Amino acid sequence: MATAPENPFWEFSLNAYERSGVAESCITLQDRHGLDVNLLLFAAWAGRCGHSLSAAELALLRACSSDWQAAVVRPLRGVRRWLKDQKQLPGSMGEGLREQVKGLELQSEMLEQLLLYEELPIDEADPDPRLAAANMRLYLEIYTAEPDDADLADLAVVLRGACPEVTPLEAIWSLGA
Repeated sequence: MATAPENPFWEFSLNAYERSGVAESCITLQDRHGLDVNLLLFAAWAGRCGHSLSAAELALLRACSSDWQAAVVRPLRGVRRWLKDQKQLPGSMGEGLREQVKGLELQSEMLEQLLLYEELPIDEADPDPRLAAANMRLYLEIYTAEPDDADLADLAVVLRGACPEVTPLEAIWSLGA
C-alpha cells in the first residue's frame, strides 16, 4: 500500500474499526442506507476531537468525496464482494485476486479519508463522545431518514469503537435512543 501523508483521522479509523462489532455495524449501516462509512467515521472522529459538525460541513465533506466514493471505492467493493461468491476460479487463484482487490479497496478508503481530512482540518481538543454521537446521528438523519432502533444500536457500537471509554448504556443514551 502506498504511504500517505500523516493523517490522524486514518489512524483513528483503523483503531476504531478493529474494535468489537464496529466493522459489522458500519457495514450494516452502509448496506442498509447507502452510507459512506468514511463520512460516518469522520463524524465520529470530529466529535472525538471536540468538533460539532454542521449540516453545511457535512455537505462540504460529502461533495468532496462523493465522486471518489462512486468511481473508485464502491466499484472496488463490488468486485471484491462478487469475487467472494465465485466458484469457477481455482480456489487459491480466486482468493488471491480477491485479496489484491481488497488491498486496493483499503487503499482507496485511505485516500478518501485523506481527502476528507484535508478538506476540513480539525484540531484535536478534549474528547467529547456526546459530540461524536451528535455528529453521527446528524449524518444519518441528513442523508437517510430518522434512525430506527436498529440504526441506533449500530451507531452505539460505532460510538463505543470511536470512544472506548463510553459504556454501552452511555452510548445508547448519547444517541437519544
